[in-house]
Amino acid sequence: MEIQQNKLDELTGKNPFKIPDGYMERLPEQIMAQIPETSHESPKVVSLLDRIRPWLYLAGVLAGILLFSRLLLSPVSHETDNSGETHAYLQAWISEELMQIISDDDMDYLEYMESQYLDRAFAEEIDFMEE
Repeated sequence: MEIQQNKLDELTGKNPFKIPDGYMERLPEQIMAQIPETSHESPKVVSLLDRIRPWLYLAGVLAGILLFSRLLLSPVSHETDNSGETHAYLQAWISEELMQIISDDDMDYLEYMESQYLDRAFAEEIDFMEE
C-alpha cells in the first residue's frame, strides 16, 4: 500500500465540505431562538450631585493638603528681642495695679521666662516634625 504524499491533487475542482440539506433555511430561526428576549429599559438617570461628587471630594482633599502644608511650612516668628511685645502681652493678662507693683527687674525676669518657654516649645515642635 502506497502512502500518498500530496492529496491536494485529488481535490482540485471539488468541494470537500458539505452541509446538511435545508441548513441555510433553518439557520435564522435557530439563531433567533437562542437569543434571549430583552426588554428595553430606560437608561439610568444620573443626578447633578452624582456627577459633581468626585470633584467635590477632590477639592476637599486639595484644600486639606493646602491647609496642612501651610501649617507645616509656615515660618515661625520667634524673636529674642521682643520686650515691647512681651510687656503688652503681660499687660493684657495682669491688672494695672499689679503692673505698678511689679518692678522692672521682675518684668525682665518674666520676659526671660517667657522667651525660655517659647524656645522650649519651638524646640519641641522641631523635634516632633523631625520624627
